[in-house]
Amino acid sequence: MGINPLFQEDFFLTIQDKYHAVESIQTHPFYIISIKGIVYVNLIPLDATFLPQQLLSLQVAYQQKGILLVHLWEDVWINKREQVLSRIHSFCGLNKSLHGRKAKLIDVNAAHAKSFLEAYHLQGYIKTKYNFGLVFDGELAAVACFAASRPMKSKGEHYKSAELVRFATKTGVTIVGGLGKLVKHFLQQVSVNDLMTYADRDWSLGKGYDKLGFHFSGITASVVFYVDSKTMNRYQSHRLPKKILTAFDEQNILNLDDFLTQNGFLKVLNTGNLKYHLYTHV
Repeated sequence: MGINPLFQEDFFLTIQDKYHAVESIQTHPFYIISIKGIVYVNLIPLDATFLPQQLLSLQVAYQQKGILLVHLWEDVWINKREQVLSRIHSFCGLNKSLHGRKAKLIDVNAAHAKSFLEAYHLQGYIKTKYNFGLVFDGELAAVACFAASRPMKSKGEHYKSAELVRFATKTGVTIVGGLGKLVKHFLQQVSVNDLMTYADRDWSLGKGYDKLGFHFSGITASVVFYVDSKTMNRYQSHRLPKKILTAFDEQNILNLDDFLTQNGFLKVLNTGNLKYHLYTHV
């Protein structure tokens, strides 16, 4: 698997086949697809050289018009096609609505959480301490994953914080009140002063967290990733394959960027995250 020179055409034709009301907006240097006039997708090939601020400025310009614009990198489309299509389906308001109050709340083991998140979350699975799910008619429809609480001495001697790390639902489903129900259950199990989470700025304006009572608390910087051009897998520098890191350490000539370029990796970035806190007044 390598770089797809027809990435933008592939996306356009796939979306056109599904939604029909699709328009290509070529505003140099961006290539934007409008889907039903509801969501706009900026398609970014792996050889692009955009700066984070260029992408953020584009997003803000559309946001000021009341339009959601998301950034879709080529490797994400190639490796997470179904998850991308699921998000677009949801943005277009085409999901089936279920009511969280009717769901059975269960503990989810790590293996089931991993398979669910790999299938339905754009960023896949990450190991966490607590995993809870919502079940309808015996079928798992949503999973939320939380990190263990940790002390925050800067906020007080006994202050504790935890993180909502992942939340995903099955394709085609929106669960009204679902995330709120899972968050409430977690806070009943684990006593913390706040629950923190992030919204990926490439894909979200964070509105869902506002509705749940989370408070916007900051913006994180853009993150650099390295994409293996053979597999299209992306890695942060500290999570690169062990074989690559060992080979890099064994040579003393190239810096990391040059070494990775020589070994078929491409440097990409995101637009950072929106950071939110839910305060519990414990």
